[in-house]
Amino acid sequence: MKRILLMSAAAMASAALTAQTVKTMNDLKPEQKSMAISLKLTGRLSTEPKGDYRQMRDLCFQVRTIDLGDAQSTEIPKNAFHSRHQLENIVLPKALKTIGTQAFFACDKLQAVTIPASVDTISAAAFSGCKSMTELTIDGAPVIGEYAFARLSGLTTVRVNSMTPPKASVSSFYGIAPGSVSLVVPKGSEKAYMKAAGWSRFYAEPRLASEVSDPTKCLTPMPQVLTIQKGAKTLNVQTAWNIVVSHNDGAGTILNNEVERAREMLSNRIGNIVNSRQRGLQLLLDIDPTLADDEAYTMVVNSKGVCIKGKTARGVFWGLMTLDQVLRGSGNKECVDAIPQLTIKDTPRTHVRELMVDPARTFIPIDELKAFVPEMARYKLNALHLHLVDDQAWRIEIKKYPQLTEQASMRWGQDDLLMPYKGYYTQEQMRDLVEYAAKYHVEIIPEIEMPGHEVAAISVFPELTCHQRQVPIRTTCGVSNELLCPGNAFTYEFLGNVFKEIADIFPSKYIHLGGDEAGNPALDCWTDCPKCQALKKQLGITTTDRSENWKLQGYLFDRIIGLLRDTYNKTPMFWYETDFKKIQPGCVTFAWRDGLTDKALEAAVNNNARIMLCPGEHCYFDYPMAKGDMPEVNWGMPVTSLEATYSIDPSWGRDQSFEDNNLFGVAGTLWSECITSPERIYYQAYPRAIALAEAGWTRNKPSYGNFLVRLKPTAKDMMRRGVTYSLEY
Repeated sequence: MKRILLMSAAAMASAALTAQTVKTMNDLKPEQKSMAISLKLTGRLSTEPKGDYRQMRDLCFQVRTIDLGDAQSTEIPKNAFHSRHQLENIVLPKALKTIGTQAFFACDKLQAVTIPASVDTISAAAFSGCKSMTELTIDGAPVIGEYAFARLSGLTTVRVNSMTPPKASVSSFYGIAPGSVSLVVPKGSEKAYMKAAGWSRFYAEPRLASEVSDPTKCLTPMPQVLTIQKGAKTLNVQTAWNIVVSHNDGAGTILNNEVERAREMLSNRIGNIVNSRQRGLQLLLDIDPTLADDEAYTMVVNSKGVCIKGKTARGVFWGLMTLDQVLRGSGNKECVDAIPQLTIKDTPRTHVRELMVDPARTFIPIDELKAFVPEMARYKLNALHLHLVDDQAWRIEIKKYPQLTEQASMRWGQDDLLMPYKGYYTQEQMRDLVEYAAKYHVEIIPEIEMPGHEVAAISVFPELTCHQRQVPIRTTCGVSNELLCPGNAFTYEFLGNVFKEIADIFPSKYIHLGGDEAGNPALDCWTDCPKCQALKKQLGITTTDRSENWKLQGYLFDRIIGLLRDTYNKTPMFWYETDFKKIQPGCVTFAWRDGLTDKALEAAVNNNARIMLCPGEHCYFDYPMAKGDMPEVNWGMPVTSLEATYSIDPSWGRDQSFEDNNLFGVAGTLWSECITSPERIYYQAYPRAIALAEAGWTRNKPSYGNFLVRLKPTAKDMMRRGVTYSLEY
């Protein structure tokens, strides 16, 4: 593996590292794009999916300076340079008209920027999160969208050369404290800027209209029962709060974590917490053992404050997440002024609402992975599934086999993305993640693929395969023909040692075994293997229609399932394939293939197994949310729209018996072959993850149109907090 990386590096060294001046990106070779530090383009730029802007963003991973001053381009498209962390300097085209939404989102090393006089539109969140930007010059009078220049913590000077203040939103410069940034405007226009929306923020905190929260328009997921006390006096929340735990039902130390989460939430929203029962509003947290479900909660708002009760601490926590949204209201500001008196009775429809992330293809640094957890929890998503192993990398430390992370946690390239992919998680980091996630009642579920999608391990231990020859780590999408050999004793020794450590690291009851895409023709490698033939004979397998190879996979699975159940008390999970004629009772199988959900559900019912619903047409969040959305270039992904996600029925039209006995939950998947930064994971996940959360939580959920109304405040809140998401809905 090291030799392969060195060869790649040597090839790249031949590319020029100095400034590249060309008409368009197509004039550069792939190696030149990947090694470019400075670019100057002078031709007509394409905004098409495979055009110049996508190539600059995804193929020039090291570029620091881009000069488009002489280029012919009237539009910087949406997401054009989204989360390009190396970009320091940009010269915009002289004839530019429009800067699209999130065009420079989280370009956190970008410094001084000049907006040409030709620009008439700067769209929402265009430069949000460019925290190193010190100077901003606006030569014309463009319309400036919401949060276009939000969260620019390094900004010192803004120069505007228009006598008339450009039209801006009150949130366009969100995060700028009055007097902290020098606003330089033409002489004689100062008073106009002081009064203009958005610009007045430079002189004084904006005065926002008083707001009473309307929970019917701001809660996601929607509670099962929400009753607002009409005519009752609203509760002023802009005051001191006191967090109290009832000890009547033994809530005491059980809710210590929830007290901390409540303090965290109220500090972020209001910032005024006291420790005296004699002052302020009371937030009472309590355990109610009479509630029917472990995740159930009730919330009552009256003239004295708020009371949240849950059957368990988890239920209390979900109640706090609901209160957070009530306090957020329309999303126009951090916190509303008042909330109505109300009663909420809530319980989930499904008990597992999962997101799966894929650090195997694109590594997610541990701090970024941890940050993903509280965002999930806001919407009552309660499981994070880690796809830790695949053909492209091995990402989890196994002390028995240190070679796995020493040699198989790095590679050069993924399809046309010629860049280094490296990193792995230590066992201590994973234990810390588990502990951290537990504070937000999110369970961490590990996945170790088998028998396919194991090229990373095979590259280190070729003796795991039938032919026992070394192969390089895969650097492309698709399915490999390299499989673990079920007739090889070392396969079981290796998996046994790996799962022994995985079971110790992760306290979850569940371990995912993969199992997908090991079918024809890949399984044919077992047909000519002497060890596999001997195993077939031993097992009495005589068929020759390829079903015999699926029976071998069943044997391999049965052995590992038995190990996990009997030795480690774990419940195995796996991706369902239609050739699985038998599923061990109690296992959890995932219905993932587009159009084959009915067959997967039928197999689960017939085998008394449980099933996780994550069909691609509803739940594959790595797919673009609309045509032309990220990822623009992929392997032919269809679109998974927000409406398609919201429309999923967890029971798939079946009766309550299916829900009670077979349905395990719903999951959204984020395969990362085409995701190149942690911010892009958020972008692909949201807002579809919120739609999935409601589909999994709320029985008899409202219409899609109603959901969009309630999503708007959440979207505003995310933008204010600097969380990226797709706007293509």
